[in-house]
Amino acid sequence: MGTLLQIAASGPDRDAVARALEEALAAVGRVDRLMSFHAEDSELTHLNRHASCRPQAVDPWTYAVLRRAICIAALSDGLFDVTVAPLLVEYGLLPRRSDPMPEAGDWRDLKLLPEGRIFFQRPLLVDLGGIAKGFAVDQAIHALRRGGCTEAIVNAGGDLRTFGSERRPIHLRRREGLVPIAELRCGAIATSSPHAIQPDRLAQPLGSIVDPRRGEVWSGDGSVMVAARSCVIADALTKVAALAGPGCRSLLARFGAQAYWDVDP
Repeated sequence: MGTLLQIAASGPDRDAVARALEEALAAVGRVDRLMSFHAEDSELTHLNRHASCRPQAVDPWTYAVLRRAICIAALSDGLFDVTVAPLLVEYGLLPRRSDPMPEAGDWRDLKLLPEGRIFFQRPLLVDLGGIAKGFAVDQAIHALRRGGCTEAIVNAGGDLRTFGSERRPIHLRRREGLVPIAELRCGAIATSSPHAIQPDRLAQPLGSIVDPRRGEVWSGDGSVMVAARSCVIADALTKVAALAGPGCRSLLARFGAQAYWDVDP
């Protein structure tokens, strides 16, 4: 998913924790195999090529992510739109393929059908990079809970979720370095920043936020952090919060989420 993954967990049974860690890694790998835009053999790539011709049956996880994506798109009046992939390709933020580039369409053309099927009412190019990472974090957390872990944190490039009794410091990256701004015990945090090369980082951010209204890459003045109960919601809502600003607080509240807008001085 274009980032570094950190998973840490503990519990009363060391062997059970080790098994749970393996299950958590497997869950993240499954999300990547299903929803990678970059992989030629992913389910998402198959959807992009064939779902406008006939309905396609998909994995329950892919269906769940698309259902959440459509819900947030509807409530945000399209500020969150997983069909902006053609713009990301044009800006060089996603790879260009030999397939024809769709000329029109938005989230309203993406239809969820019974029996786990997806249909595109017109040719679309969907990218789940703005929501699937959060979903992967959630699935890893579920695996750790099922495995008997009592403390855990999963961090995928700043999209993180944690549970247990330990309070963990949350940092934002500014020019002067990492700055602590909050603590988190149970819940999720996701952060989005304007696209930029950061020479001090081993893993460079590959994605960027595109404003569907203007067809432009978001070039805000600082980071946006959203806290929510689940990471899939926090991940998606960072894009809405970045584009809408503090005016979206009522929308965030509908999901039990809060945002922090940080202007890098």
